[in-house]
Amino acid sequence: MADPIAALTNAQAARAEAATRVQAPTAAGMDVEQLSAFYGRFQALAEITLPIHPGAVTAVIGPSGCGKSTFIRCLNRLHELTPGARVTGSVRLEGVDIYQPGVDPARVRQLVGMVFQKPNPFPTLSIYDNVLAGVRLHRPRLSRAEADEIVERSLRAAALWDEVKDKL
Repeated sequence: MADPIAALTNAQAARAEAATRVQAPTAAGMDVEQLSAFYGRFQALAEITLPIHPGAVTAVIGPSGCGKSTFIRCLNRLHELTPGARVTGSVRLEGVDIYQPGVDPARVRQLVGMVFQKPNPFPTLSIYDNVLAGVRLHRPRLSRAEADEIVERSLRAAALWDEVKDKL
């Protein structure tokens, strides 16, 4: 029979070693420091600090309404698209604070993607503008005619045109 004290000590040592690996400094990746997020006066997140290492899988889990989506939206500056929303603290992507003046939010969103649970990624935008959101990141000077054609073609390809054409 194995010694239970030795097993416990080995398990504690393994956990300590794993914690050391997780906290190792990174040359690249993302570092969240003292991040708080607000909707008006309501504080949705309070002083989150978390390193996100390149190539590592990082899961954000919790009950409905606890701030998971808000946190993720802060990592690619989607949070600021909500009227009255703001953040404090810093989010560093490869050493650069993405919230510092002069950082292009569109470029941040190109580098930090997000897969949405529901097909309404920007609840404050129309169907039309949701369809064009990705296109406008790469082609900000899109003409109205080009935009109309892209929206219709995309919605037809998704078999949604007839259902939403009068709600754009």
